Amino acid sequence: MTLEQITSPRNSPESPGQPSGGRRIPAALLPLGLLVAFIALFGLMFGSRLLPATEVRAAPVLLIRTGPQDGADPSETSLPRPAGRGTLLFQSSGWIEPDPYIIHVPALVSGVVKEVLVLEGQRVRENDIIATLIEDDTRLDVEEATRTVAALNASQVAHCSQRPVLNAKMHALQQRVAAEKARLAELQDTSTRLSSLRAGSVSAQDVRKAQLQVEAQEALVEEANAQWAGVMAEINKVELERLAMNAKILRAETELARKKLALERTVIRSPTDGIVLHLHANPGKKRMLQGDDPKSATIVELYKPEKLQARIDVPLSEAASLKVGQAVALTTDLLPDTTFDGEVTRIMGEADLQRNTLQAKVRLLNPDGRLRPEMLVRAEFYPRTDSASGSGTPDAGTSKRLTLFAPAEAIFDRNQNSARAWVVEDNRAQLRTLTLGSREREQHLHVLEGLQPGDRVILPPFDEIKDGERVKVLDRS
Repeated sequence: MTLEQITSPRNSPESPGQPSGGRRIPAALLPLGLLVAFIALFGLMFGSRLLPATEVRAAPVLLIRTGPQDGADPSETSLPRPAGRGTLLFQSSGWIEPDPYIIHVPALVSGVVKEVLVLEGQRVRENDIIATLIEDDTRLDVEEATRTVAALNASQVAHCSQRPVLNAKMHALQQRVAAEKARLAELQDTSTRLSSLRAGSVSAQDVRKAQLQVEAQEALVEEANAQWAGVMAEINKVELERLAMNAKILRAETELARKKLALERTVIRSPTDGIVLHLHANPGKKRMLQGDDPKSATIVELYKPEKLQARIDVPLSEAASLKVGQAVALTTDLLPDTTFDGEVTRIMGEADLQRNTLQAKVRLLNPDGRLRPEMLVRAEFYPRTDSASGSGTPDAGTSKRLTLFAPAEAIFDRNQNSARAWVVEDNRAQLRTLTLGSREREQHLHVLEGLQPGDRVILPPFDEIKDGERVKVLDRS
């Protein structure tokens, strides 16, 4: 390499002998590339809207409330109608769950699971042992609390042993006070007699001496009284300390009872008869009362097989027929030949925005022991009878149901109860297979399955339409 090659600019024109890999891209290509990328992105996002669409005529399906007087055909329902329930209003699906809720069995103390004595699906009785926790630490806590109570009791006994000594001392001081007072009375009498004699009968010194003896004796009486008061104060102190120690003993006994309760709670028992729904513990797993997980302390979940309900998703188009207390017939694939009687007990306070449904709780009046929560069921709803009047007539508000009708000209390929129709969905033509009923109303056919409220069906001609093709609905006006 020469000095000229080292000092030459990096962007100098390449010589004919140099390779072409070091050549820079022209700056004018950058905006062109951005424009091409934008056009490609725009085509991917909105290209389908720029393509031509087939113009079609469409009509909405009709949602009409009908009743038995409209000539409903019993063969239009897929499930048998039990006798005595009246006219079928509508059908819907749901699943089984415990009534009214799942029974959670938690560990009431934090700890590590020692053994689990039940399995999912097992039937348990009230007070049966479900699981146990490792109790070594809890047992030591009980022993420590027991020793604490024993130590406090011994201290109280030792402290209260001063009471007999103080009582004897108090009794002795009482006797001394009485003796000193008697001696004082004697000296006072002597001093009084000497003071009352004629002058010169007794020397002044003897009179003064008698007075001084009285004063000295009064001091001895006050001293004895003070000593007696001190002993009484000591006795009161011992009594107050005994009361304080009693409070400490009660607190220690409460702590001992709490430790014993914690030891008892290391054995988890079933609070009621039931079947194990979910098992949340296994040997060696921690159970914590203060955990962030809502089920951090749960050992098992139970349910009572004789108390089951169905949670039914009722379409909003049929929700107006829901009444608390109305009869429901339920079936499940587990027992296809068995129909379970039910009764609506609750209607939920909030609808499901995504499913466009309202949930209802249906209590099973004759549940089977083989039924399990989360099993799918099919429910038939019947009008509520007027029990207040005792007439057994259906409720007038629920004797009608909403029914779908589609224009007869939009339905083709009819074969008995089956047919087909084109439906506008997201500005595209979708071919639907329909199940028809037997009713016809003002050139509209009753549709049991295949259409939903709000659908629009394509009117003829539609011979050239293809499934998934973009369509443009013409204004019928």
